[in-house]
Amino acid sequence: MKAFPPFAALALAAAAALPAFSHESGAADHTHSTHPVPVTFQVEKKGPVKTPKAMPLAPGQRVSGQGFWKFSPVHGAMAVPAEAQSFVKGAHGTIIVDSERDVVYWGLEKVGWVGFSNRLRDSWIVKGDPSIASGNLHGADLFPRKGQLPLVVAADNVEGEILLSDTSFQKVEKLKIPEGGPYADKKGWAPTDAAFAGKDTVWITDGYGRHWFMDADVKPFAYRGNFYGGNAMSQTPHGITFDPKRNELYISARPEAQVHEWLPKTKETLAVHQLPPGSLACDTDLWGDYLLVPCLDGPNGSAGPLYVINLKTKAVVSTIKPKEDLGYGYAQHMHDACWYVVGKGRSAKVYILFTAWNPGGIGALELVNVAE
Repeated sequence: MKAFPPFAALALAAAAALPAFSHESGAADHTHSTHPVPVTFQVEKKGPVKTPKAMPLAPGQRVSGQGFWKFSPVHGAMAVPAEAQSFVKGAHGTIIVDSERDVVYWGLEKVGWVGFSNRLRDSWIVKGDPSIASGNLHGADLFPRKGQLPLVVAADNVEGEILLSDTSFQKVEKLKIPEGGPYADKKGWAPTDAAFAGKDTVWITDGYGRHWFMDADVKPFAYRGNFYGGNAMSQTPHGITFDPKRNELYISARPEAQVHEWLPKTKETLAVHQLPPGSLACDTDLWGDYLLVPCLDGPNGSAGPLYVINLKTKAVVSTIKPKEDLGYGYAQHMHDACWYVVGKGRSAKVYILFTAWNPGGIGALELVNVAE
């Protein structure tokens, strides 16, 4: 078991306001913020599913993580199709999961979506609208629909577009740079992520541009004219995730090593989770009460870790290190990661899928219970 340095307990306190632009007035209004509070590190002996059957550590097997949340590599999973392999080194994209159909999609620059199915054993390049492959699918989200194909929204940071389609990927709707507000001069737009908040709303973050985040209607696909955050929140608000249980957004403030909890209803920040300095939070993915946070770098310039945060206890319950502990030589910089859960209830099997940047790559990890 690895020891971690103690951090102060999580607490909330009022702080400076964050500016927001109103479409109706064009003037700045304000939302409330909280002081960043360092996360604690707590080891959990139990998790949300049945603990996997205990097994001895096999020869050559590597494990990373603490307590219940230990993971090992899944060898032979997510093999990249031959025609896409020359583009893997430049990977700078995202991973989304269609749980109902057991299909995973990986956004690969200059390729588009790479699909994986049959428990990650089969793979192919999705043939769809050419615009999907012309830029870079940097951040994305999938929204299930009963009796219909899921919707997918993706942020293309290279071509400055937000793409909306279903998983046939044959017909794509696009949003370009927003009008008015901080983009009135039609400059400074490079979106990095997008997330559904129900069937009618999409949230978008401009992590590489002027650092605002905003909402849009799904039908018709159009901005609502509101802008939140800006540099007062983060110099790079890289990722955005919606939590339907709590009706909150989680915004990844990368250079600040923070995750912001933001409430759309009241337009206020509820908490700012301060990760260890240098932990450049790229994105978040949610499974129940557990938030997965992939980091571009770790403390002191170390290889990027994957943090698992329990949202009830407000603590990091596991730190997984794909490069240092698990032997993924290309995994210097975690760019995106997601939960991949097979089965239901306490008997479900739990995986983490990740993609790295510079150099690029992709990998799959399985929750294990190995004898100490």
